[in-house]
Amino acid sequence: MNRVQLSAAGWDTPEKAHDDLAKALDFPAYYGKNLDALHDCLTELSDTQLVIEDCAAAGDKMEKWPGFLAVFFDAAAENPHLDIKLLPGNGDYGNN
Repeated sequence: MNRVQLSAAGWDTPEKAHDDLAKALDFPAYYGKNLDALHDCLTELSDTQLVIEDCAAAGDKMEKWPGFLAVFFDAAAENPHLDIKLLPGNGDYGNN
């Protein structure tokens, strides 16, 4: 399984979050950098564990964070080959 680990601590805008996710997950160049496109790309991944640390920091800084959370949960529920762990702080390895 491909494990991708990111920190959301610097995600103060949706653009920054989309840029980091696209780079880390090797999304195609035509990735639309919106929540619908994020959902589509996440549901197409295979054998991937995405670990996002510092989610509490993103929640404090980014107004659209609830939309990202909804996409993460929906995509993981739809794609059996995708495991997403959302961790509140750096190194806090609880389950999503």
